[in-house]
Amino acid sequence: MFIPLLFVSTLGLVGYAAIDRVAPTIDASQIQVLYGTELDKTMFSISDNCDSLDALDIIINDDTYDAYTLGNYNVEVTATDLFSNTITKTVNVEVIDTLAPEIIKQTNGYTIDIEVDSSNNITDYIQAIDNVDGDVTAFIEYDKELDTSTLGSQDITLTVSDNSDNTATETIEFNIVDTTAPTIDIENDTITLDYGKEFLYQDYMTISDNYDSEDDLEVTLDKDIDPISNETQTVTLTVTDTSGNASNVTLTIDVEDISAPEISLTKTSVKIKQDASFDASSYLKSAIDNKDGDLTDEVVIDDSVDTSKTGKYTVSYTVSDSSGNETTETLTVTVQKKYQELVDLALTKVGCSYVWGATGPNTFDCSGFTQWCYRQYGIYIPRTAASQYSATTRVDKSDLEVGDLVFFKGTTGSSGITHVGLYIGGGQFVHASGTKTGVKISSLSESYYVKHYAGGGHVG
Repeated sequence: MFIPLLFVSTLGLVGYAAIDRVAPTIDASQIQVLYGTELDKTMFSISDNCDSLDALDIIINDDTYDAYTLGNYNVEVTATDLFSNTITKTVNVEVIDTLAPEIIKQTNGYTIDIEVDSSNNITDYIQAIDNVDGDVTAFIEYDKELDTSTLGSQDITLTVSDNSDNTATETIEFNIVDTTAPTIDIENDTITLDYGKEFLYQDYMTISDNYDSEDDLEVTLDKDIDPISNETQTVTLTVTDTSGNASNVTLTIDVEDISAPEISLTKTSVKIKQDASFDASSYLKSAIDNKDGDLTDEVVIDDSVDTSKTGKYTVSYTVSDSSGNETTETLTVTVQKKYQELVDLALTKVGCSYVWGATGPNTFDCSGFTQWCYRQYGIYIPRTAASQYSATTRVDKSDLEVGDLVFFKGTTGSSGITHVGLYIGGGQFVHASGTKTGVKISSLSESYYVKHYAGGGHVG
């Protein structure tokens, strides 16, 4: 069929007029993307009257864009269709964070088991990690403190927010547990048990626990111990705490007689008068051995007491059992001056008042005082100083003994013996001195008493 040239020309003009002259459109002026998002063409609402999005040539100039920094960025987007129609638009891209931090337990499971008395710092067991801010553990808040001092379960609600105010909240169960067995501290697991003595673990070891007191620990033996057996015994001792944690030790026990007999005395010290009789055996009560029984008759007494001489003596009582265990007890014997007790009694009256003619028990004159003292000792001496002088045996001043009387003359202006006191040793005497001073202690070396001294007298 022939087509006129004019028609062909007209047809060509019509085909040319159908060519696409419309550029694509970019509808987005501002978009928000999540932190870390890489930009792509689907985000900008790009379309074309003829071509699909995949057919368009799209250039995203993201040189100034940082996906890992929150904020706003101006991004230039260019879209070109198949007919080379082009559009360029600057779009504001805002990088935002909408993801809350993640609370991470450092142990698997729904609960966190914590050993009793461990750290009560929650962040030792929990972390909070944010996609933008990183480790935000330090910003965790809790509705209550963690108490690791008591066994049991605790529910604690944790809350943490990032810098974009995204908040995570989680309630976590913390379970305080005791998984540590008691400690047995023993120097030697081979034990020598004294014959006949009950086995007490406290004598050989120390037990302790991280949580329970010793009183709350259960101590058991797998068999009874025979304290009189001659055979070596092997037993296992187990210590269990209230949480069921147990420790044990195997003991080798040998029974031996390692205790010496026990000597009992009626007294540990006695005082006797000079020249008095003394029987050391009268102070021995018993000597008992854990294995051999009564050994009282086997006790050897070492008695060196000389009652004619004053001083302190030690009497030894010694006994051995059949195993060679020996024990010694001692008795301290003090041989006192004959009248030491009388002097000790007299000294208790120092400070009592002087009353002429008084003979005690709390007011005295000089001879009434000495007479009262001797009377308490069961000895009668005359009433006046002069008569007491006559009734006693003369003693040189250098030979005075405790309890002797010392006499003075002319103390009242009258001649003869007018005053008497009781010698207490060391050049001193106690006496009812006068109405101003009462019963007091004086020295024979005082000038007044040197001047009036008449001599000493021994009673008996």
